[in-house]
Amino acid sequence: MYDHLMPHLARAGFRAIAFDLAGTGRSHKKCRNWTMQQYAADVLEACGSLHTVPYTVVGGRFSAAVAVEMLLASPAQVTGAVLDGVPGLAPEEIRKLTPHYAGLSAKLTADGSWRDFPFEVIVRTLKEWDPAFELTQETLPLVYEFTRDYMELGYEAIAAWADPDARNQKPPHDVLARLGEVSQRVLVMTSDADSLAPAYNRALERARNSRGHKFAGNHPVLTPSRAAEWAQILVTFARR
Repeated sequence: MYDHLMPHLARAGFRAIAFDLAGTGRSHKKCRNWTMQQYAADVLEACGSLHTVPYTVVGGRFSAAVAVEMLLASPAQVTGAVLDGVPGLAPEEIRKLTPHYAGLSAKLTADGSWRDFPFEVIVRTLKEWDPAFELTQETLPLVYEFTRDYMELGYEAIAAWADPDARNQKPPHDVLARLGEVSQRVLVMTSDADSLAPAYNRALERARNSRGHKFAGNHPVLTPSRAAEWAQILVTFARR
């Protein structure tokens, strides 16, 4: 997700490190039913091994909650955070998102429909991030790129995401409440097409030392040509 962003950060003089969060990508999968604090401790340990102190952490959606826990656990090391989409939706707002994935199941059926499941999840996820997204010959490379990363989650993680009962077993985490305990600088970001946009103002209100930025249209993560714009926002914040 950050491939297009990192060269711009490097040219601005920053050491940019992108981790595969525990359980995702090529990271370890020994994190079933972890608390958000455990995810944060895992990344903090990794950062410590690379002698990256102090630093600004960037996290979006699930990893935004991890970033908040990093701020709270290690204020001397983590001097600020960019929360690029905060998962602070109310239950009724979350229910509005579920139709995006209606009918999808990670269970194998008689006709072998599971084989289409990862592809469909990615197409619908990209559509959630950008309502204007369409599956075309031109966008197929992007779909397959994201599908490759998604498949690296492994079957157990994918099946758990698709199974509501399994999702409910995860420890609850109130990111907005925890954000209210943060004293470091926080940049809260969203976009016109962000499905988490309703939580944007709530996050700004909770964080004591916050500022916000709203991208026009969809988020630049889906538009490599806007990576410089995205990077400049991060660089300006990190240098203050």
